[in-house]
Amino acid sequence: MFTNQNINYSTKKVRLQVDLTEQEANMLQHLAGRLSVRSRSDLLQQAYGTFLWIVDEMLSGRRIISVDKKTLESVAKYKELTVPAVEPLRFDHFDYLIARPETGRKQLYLKGRNMTVGQLIYKMRANNLNAEDAAADMDLPLSQVREAQVYYQTHRELIESEVAEEKQFLSSQGVELEPKDLSG
Repeated sequence: MFTNQNINYSTKKVRLQVDLTEQEANMLQHLAGRLSVRSRSDLLQQAYGTFLWIVDEMLSGRRIISVDKKTLESVAKYKELTVPAVEPLRFDHFDYLIARPETGRKQLYLKGRNMTVGQLIYKMRANNLNAEDAAADMDLPLSQVREAQVYYQTHRELIESEVAEEKQFLSSQGVELEPKDLSG
């Protein structure tokens, strides 16, 4: 026989441990700062609440879709996912990154430097630098390097397409992109 014991689950806490890559942990820390939440725990609770909403919608037979504003205007009835902490940001504002439309590039640049986010990330990869080492090596604030890493994660396709376009342009101009084989 089932009896309702009026257990208040909101006061009973269970500690969970989550293993993240360094990059995931950096992104989580950056998001906590950007969203002005008190802690990573609060951020994860908001994410959990959003996940529960998604699961509930799917189990109710609804589909969760992403459409641009123009398409949304033609949809007669819909339910929109909102995350109040994100609404004021929409990730259009960065503290350490800046747009330079005059360059013809869409990806952002590091403030105070003539360096794109892609250039920073590729330099870090080429020299096997983590965020701390890159900040020290290039005399950049660590928070700028981390913000660039987050931007790269959310704009990878844009950055990689611009790199591919630049390689194609340089190749069409006769610039050798690979070192010549000097062995033979």
